[in-house]
Amino acid sequence: MCYFPHINVLFLCRTMLLAVAMAAFSPIGSATAASPDGYMISVGDELEFDILDDNDPPQRFVVGREGAVQLPFIGGGVVHDMSVGDARQLIQRTYVQREIFVDPQIELSIGSFRPISVLGDVKNPGNFDYQPQMTAEQAVGMAGGPSISANNEEARVLELRTLEGSLNSLQFELALLAAQYARAQAQLKHEESAVWEGVPPQIRRAISREIFEEHRTEEDRIIALQAQDAATRRKLLTDAVEETKVRIGLLEERREVQSSVLERSRSEVERATALADRGLIPKNSLNAKELEVSQAQTQLLQLREQASAAKIEQAELRSRLSQFDTELEKQLLTEAQRTLSEINKALSTRASLEDRTRLLRQWMSAAAGLETELLLEYQIRRRRGDKTENIVVKPFDEVLPGDLLVIVVKPPEALGQPG
Repeated sequence: MCYFPHINVLFLCRTMLLAVAMAAFSPIGSATAASPDGYMISVGDELEFDILDDNDPPQRFVVGREGAVQLPFIGGGVVHDMSVGDARQLIQRTYVQREIFVDPQIELSIGSFRPISVLGDVKNPGNFDYQPQMTAEQAVGMAGGPSISANNEEARVLELRTLEGSLNSLQFELALLAAQYARAQAQLKHEESAVWEGVPPQIRRAISREIFEEHRTEEDRIIALQAQDAATRRKLLTDAVEETKVRIGLLEERREVQSSVLERSRSEVERATALADRGLIPKNSLNAKELEVSQAQTQLLQLREQASAAKIEQAELRSRLSQFDTELEKQLLTEAQRTLSEINKALSTRASLEDRTRLLRQWMSAAAGLETELLLEYQIRRRRGDKTENIVVKPFDEVLPGDLLVIVVKPPEALGQPG
């Protein structure tokens, strides 16, 4: 005997049989098969387009938000709310009217349908690939089935334990997130310890202070370590600024000395030139003096370049030092905002789990000892033109591409109502 502790057995078996039957006629992924000409194209559909007169393989185009696709040689064309057959004829006429082809033979079909969305009381809400002739019940099966099990007492007990375990884990997670948020707030205020009052009141009411205090001790250690790390990095930057200042001073002194050397070398060249002109010294001794001037000029240029590079480095270090505390504050603000967002997400998850737990307890009380199925309501929200229709359907009714299917588990008091 097969046993599925978290899934309605009758629901699962029926869904599996239907899925097998559907697979026999429409394999998964076979939405590539030619679609009926009457299918109405909409945003999100993927069209398969082929010009049969050439040897190129078929191409695929997704219908964009404006309801248009980009086709070869003719560019954008609106096909939204148009049947596949009408769209094919429109494309053929356009090719002829623009004198691109005389009598084009083209094929247009649905490559893949726009997905459906399954929300509400299901285990894994989200978007799912549409398959032809898919029913509402099959769509729920793709979403993991109903969010609670009520087909037998043992399954209900196991699911209740799972929900309670998830709620306990969330309690610890919320306390940890609250401690992290309080720590970020303390760091922004340059305080050495996170405090309970650093958590927003609406969040304090939702968490355990005892668990918060356990996490707060660890967060205080993080405050101390990060403060020490920030002080070390700040000192390194300060020392680097001072080091470049000293280096610039030394380079300036060497540049002054080298400027003096260059002036003396130039004076010696002038005297040597005068003596050579009078024939008192040989010409080759003048060449040696001119070489000394050239070398002195080169060294002076190098010193100027080094001093300029050191000044640029000093400016960059000073900028980093002046922005250090600002960047640190930005990081803390970002962390606080991210943590607050995670807290709100966890609170939302907890509320959902509490609702499921409460509903399951009601079912356990109302259906004690009974082998009964869940009472599900299937609601479809379907767009038609500019309007959205809300339709209550039965499990075996077909869904259409782009449908939003909302599942509602009926409260246990509905057990006593006539079907």
